[in-house]
Amino acid sequence: MINEDARLPQDILHALPGANAVMKHGVEVDAARWRAELSKRGLPTLTGTLGNIDRTSLTRRDIFEVGDRDRTPDNAFQLFYYSLAWGLGLKAPRLHHRLDNFASHREEASTLLVSAWNAARNGESTKEAFSILTTEDGAGRIPWFGPAFSTKFLYFAQGAATDPRHLSLDRDVAASLARDAWPDATTDVWVPEVYEQYCTLLGGWAEEASADSSVDREVRADEIELALTRRA
Repeated sequence: MINEDARLPQDILHALPGANAVMKHGVEVDAARWRAELSKRGLPTLTGTLGNIDRTSLTRRDIFEVGDRDRTPDNAFQLFYYSLAWGLGLKAPRLHHRLDNFASHREEASTLLVSAWNAARNGESTKEAFSILTTEDGAGRIPWFGPAFSTKFLYFAQGAATDPRHLSLDRDVAASLARDAWPDATTDVWVPEVYEQYCTLLGGWAEEASADSSVDREVRADEIELALTRRA
């Protein structure tokens, strides 16, 4: 379990990237491959930034713009694609398996994604929102869309206009936290209660950093997440 009372590590405090750096943080994506794979399965094609570029750096700002759209099933598919592409990066391992399973569970996935999006935007708890996409034992309710990708979807579903409460969690962040607050950290499966503890911890660390005299500004919780990612 995560120690929610752990203090903010000094190296993380001194490595805070700032909100602009968070928004500019990008991942290389082969959008042409994505469009081809979606077309093979009769799935809606990509729109927006990834709709007409072959290869690009997909930034957090790009995906937040998708998260700011109207919460419709079509836009939920786009947010799914974008958050998954950002998590998988340029190589996008096992993309065909992921999209095969997504296509075969299309209607169920649409309902789950819209429900999770609404939960993130309507102020529901991190545990409740995560539970829409993840079972009590940490399995993804959409096949091949596991807990790490669920956290990314929820993170971007909040949109850019709010301070993030639902935060991205992956194996790098979990491994980085093992030395500070999560000694028995697992790197691939997280149950809803643990995800809630993680979000609470980073939210507390953001408040602690904001109050530090060496910082003198409001720190976003995703700055902590990015600093942990880079440390890993």
